[in-house]
Amino acid sequence: MKISEIIKKFPEIKLRKGDPEFEISYIWADTRLTKKDDIFVLPEGQSERYTAYLESLFQQGVKTVLIQSGQIKIPGLENFENILESDQYLGDTHGKVAHLLAGSPSKKLKVIGITGTNGKTSLTFILFHIATKLGKKCGLIGTVHIRIGDEIKETGYTTPDASSLNLLLKEMITKDVEYVFVEMSSHGLKLGRTSGLDVQAVGFTNLTQDHLDFHHDMDDYLNSKFKIFQLLEQSALKNKFGIVASDVAGGPEMIERLSEAKFTSPIYLLGATGEFNYTHTKLSILGSEFRLHRKEKNLPFIHVRKVSTNLLGNFNVFNVSLASFIASELGFGWEAIIKTIEVIPTVPGRFQVVKSPDLSRIAVIDYAHTPDALENILKSCMEISSKQIICLFGCGGDRDRTKRPIMGRIAEEYSDYVILTSDNPRTENPKIILEEIEAGFSRGFKRYETIPDRRQAIERGVALLEKDGILVVAGKGHETYQIIGKEKFEFIDYEEVEKAFHKI
Repeated sequence: MKISEIIKKFPEIKLRKGDPEFEISYIWADTRLTKKDDIFVLPEGQSERYTAYLESLFQQGVKTVLIQSGQIKIPGLENFENILESDQYLGDTHGKVAHLLAGSPSKKLKVIGITGTNGKTSLTFILFHIATKLGKKCGLIGTVHIRIGDEIKETGYTTPDASSLNLLLKEMITKDVEYVFVEMSSHGLKLGRTSGLDVQAVGFTNLTQDHLDFHHDMDDYLNSKFKIFQLLEQSALKNKFGIVASDVAGGPEMIERLSEAKFTSPIYLLGATGEFNYTHTKLSILGSEFRLHRKEKNLPFIHVRKVSTNLLGNFNVFNVSLASFIASELGFGWEAIIKTIEVIPTVPGRFQVVKSPDLSRIAVIDYAHTPDALENILKSCMEISSKQIICLFGCGGDRDRTKRPIMGRIAEEYSDYVILTSDNPRTENPKIILEEIEAGFSRGFKRYETIPDRRQAIERGVALLEKDGILVVAGKGHETYQIIGKEKFEFIDYEEVEKAFHKI
C-alpha cells in the first residue's frame, strides 16, 4: 500500500519527508522484525534506545519511520527517506495502521473483547468452550495461551502487540475461524495494541487495585479499561453490543463514564437492575447451582432458568453467567448454552482443584494476585468448606507494592492459617516483599509462618491440611516458571502440590 493511501485513510498522519508513492508492506515496533519496505514505529518508553534503534534500522536498509509529533529532532532520523508523523497517540496510530496493512482482519471475524482486573481468562475460556461445543471454529488470545481451534501457541503478553495481533487474526481467517475471544488487558488497551479493531462484542468484569506500577492511579486504570467501549462505538459491524457487570467493584464508575460518553452502541447490564442477572447460588465441592435471569426484549417479563455447572466458587458462577449472556446475545440458542455450561473444562490455574490421594482434602491453585481476587477465592472456599482454610501466597517483585499489606490483611481475615512465600520476586529481596505483606497483619496475629522457598511452603501447607480442609495456593496459577533475580526457573504449582500430596 502506498504511503499516500495510508495518509488518506488516517488524516492524523502527515508525511514530513519522503515519497508519497513509496510502497509499504507492513509496520513493526521491533527492529528484529522490520524489513526494508516496512514502517518502523518508535516503541513507547524506550527513548534512551531510539538512536541505537535508528542506526540499526538504517544499516538494515529500512526506509520509513513513524514518529510522534515533537520527535522530529531525534538523532538519526535524518538518514531515512520517509518520515511519517502522527499528531495522535502513537500507540493508537500503530494499531490502526497495522489493522489496515493486515487487510482489516477483524471485519471478517467476530471478535469478542473482554476486559477487567479479574475474570478475563476464565470468561474467554468459557466462551471458547460454549462456541466450540456449539459447532463453531474459534480462536482464543490471552494470558495462558493462544488457540486456533485445537492448535495451541505460546503467548508472551495477555494482549499481543498490535502488529502481531493483526497478523494472528489474519492467520485465523485462513484457518476458517469465525469467533475470536480476546483478553484485552489495561496495558494492551492503553498502549493501542487493540486500536483499529472492529469488535462484535465487549464485556467488562470488574475493576480493582492492580498494575498501579504502570497506571499510577485508579483513574488512569479506569480510563484504559474504558477504551474497550470506544472500540465498540467505533466498530462498523452490525449487531454489536457490550455488557457491563454493574454490581461489582468498578461497575458504577464504568457505567458513569459510559453515561457521560453518550455512546449509541447497545450496552447491557449484568446485575440486580440490569437486563441480565443471576441469583440463588448454591456452592459445593461438586459444583455450583444458580438461576439465570434474562429480560426478554420488548416484552414485560423475565425469563428465569435454574442451571448448574461443574465449576466451583462464586466468581465462577459470575463468569459462567456473564459468558452465557454474551453467548446468547451473539445468537447462540439459550437451551444449547445451558447444556454446554454443565461441564466446562477447568481453566488452567483458575480455581484448579488438586485432590489428595484419599480424596479427604483438596488444594486450589489460582492466579489470584490482587486483593480483590484473593478475597474472592478465599470467600468461595469458605462457602464450600468451613472446616479449615490455609492460604499460601506471596507478591510479585518489581510490581505494585501498595497491594502487599492489603493482601496480608485479607489473608488474615479469611483464612485459618497463612503461609507467606515467594511468588516471582524478580530483582527484589524476597524477605522484604514478605515483610511488606506482614505489615498488613493485625498486631498480635500469630496464625502464620514465612517460608520463602515456594516448594517447601507448598509441602508445609499440604502437611498441615486436615480432613475436609482446603489449601489455597494463590498468585501464580497457570505459570510454568518462577522468576528469581533475572533468571527463570521451571516451577508449576499444580505439579508441586501433587508431589506434596503423594509425600504424606
